[in-house]
Amino acid sequence: MYCTYRIQNPITFICKAPHSCQCQRKLCAECQYEHGVDFQYTVPIKIFREQVTNILKETKLEETSEVSNQRMAFKFTISQTEAMLKKTQEELSESVKQIFDWIEKENQLYISLINENTNILETSSAEIEKLVSILEGKTLNDWNVQKNSVIMELEMAKNWWDQEIKAFVQKLNEVIKKIQSLFQTQSKKDKGGKNIFGANFDWNNLKIHELQKLDGHHDWVNSVCISPDGNTLASCSGVETLFVSDNSIRLWDLKTGQKIAKLVGHSKWVQSVCYSPDGTTLASCSRDKTILLWDAKTGQQLAKLDNHIKTVLSVCFSPDGATLASGSGDNSIYLWDVKTRKQKAQLNGHSKGILQVCFSPDGATLASCSGDKSIRLWDIKTGQQKAKLDGHMKTVMSVCFSPDGATLVSGSGDNSIRLWDVKTGQQKAKLDGHSNWVLSVCFSPDGAILASGSEDLSIRLWDVKTGQQKAKLDGHSNTVDSICFSPDGTMLASCSRDKSIRLWGAQWDK
Repeated sequence: MYCTYRIQNPITFICKAPHSCQCQRKLCAECQYEHGVDFQYTVPIKIFREQVTNILKETKLEETSEVSNQRMAFKFTISQTEAMLKKTQEELSESVKQIFDWIEKENQLYISLINENTNILETSSAEIEKLVSILEGKTLNDWNVQKNSVIMELEMAKNWWDQEIKAFVQKLNEVIKKIQSLFQTQSKKDKGGKNIFGANFDWNNLKIHELQKLDGHHDWVNSVCISPDGNTLASCSGVETLFVSDNSIRLWDLKTGQKIAKLVGHSKWVQSVCYSPDGTTLASCSRDKTILLWDAKTGQQLAKLDNHIKTVLSVCFSPDGATLASGSGDNSIYLWDVKTRKQKAQLNGHSKGILQVCFSPDGATLASCSGDKSIRLWDIKTGQQKAKLDGHMKTVMSVCFSPDGATLVSGSGDNSIRLWDVKTGQQKAKLDGHSNWVLSVCFSPDGAILASGSEDLSIRLWDVKTGQQKAKLDGHSNTVDSICFSPDGTMLASCSRDKSIRLWGAQWDK
């Protein structure tokens, strides 16, 4: 093979220097001389191959016996567990059957004794003795007491079995999810999906690019939310129009980009969507003044919450999934019990509509932002306002807590992004760069990178530590209304009034 830069020269060396090699690490003799790297880092191809081979031997990657043993051990454990569970099930089933068969047999004996001895004169003295005992109530009462005691014990055993099995299955599912996450994480790494928006993210030689464009909505796409497992994206749509508005929610498979489902239930445009922490429920809110809860798997509507008297602009689940917060154009925030579907609190303080609500990672605090230009922090336990953050000059459109809960970010119609110290309520930084309203802000999963979407049609990525803008993503042809990171940080989703959803990733230039 010949040198790319000096095509008459064969490649004879490999560069091992810890740098971004301009020669793609393949050097001819002249490139080695002009390379500007100490010769100790340039190795003849033959020696380089030997070094790599030796490393492979040392790490024993080719020796599969240990992996095979582990595989067989795991397979045996699963098989053994299956056999034990099957045996237990069969023994339990047989024991319960024997008990109920015995009860029915005893009942039938008493019934037969009474029904078959209608002619008392021809009845044996032994059976008359039994009938007398039944008439006095002693024998039958004793049997009923014994029978009821056995049935009660069975009921207690059934309840215990039910609880223990559910707890066991829950723990088993947690283990399975952990095992699956090991594979999913590695799969994404294999596809180049390393955490591109992380603390150790190297921006050098990087280009953020559009992975995919999802089309399907025929009106503005107002909100996007990625499921906790990172497999599904929910989007919602609608616009004020004289014609028929979209008013739908759509679920998308993030691996294939295909639409999975279309959820229809709202009568006016859908403002926002949010997944529950366990991914089983999707909440949506609308200009029809309602909140709908959906089964995320089946797409079936589970409940309708309709206490607000104006547009519901934002919904957010608490980290434990027990509470849903909603912010409305009626200037109020409602807290809902997800299990009972009942309103349990109302938070008042804002003088204009609430554009977004967001729970802190520990679930103790709720942040809200409003058309009154303020941000407020609420104590979830007491329902009392903890702090009021002032600084923005126009409507505050979006708020988001950092993953550690120490910082709150806000985006506003004054074109700025501000970072706030949650403990003190003081402004820590102001990020300028957008030329129009900032409508959505979101932290990366590790809190190192901040993304913002704007009416200036762009998405921008910021280094939280330095406050520096690191990238500008162009692609949408209209306002970017909502952005959302995938839980593993390998992807950023955005939606726009151009009716599209876009997925963004990264590639490194060699």
